[in-house]
Amino acid sequence: IAKNPYMQFKIRGGKAGDKVTISWVDNKGDKRTDEAKVS
Repeated sequence: IAKNPYMQFKIRGGKAGDKVTISWVDNKGDKRTDEAKVS
């Protein structure tokens, strides 16, 4: 696993200001959740 992985997503139908939340679990069992606003 990379120390600082890069992920990219495309969202259809999102409007500026909408919040997107992404959660994941890596292969070592570590969990993380991040939020970002659509710009």
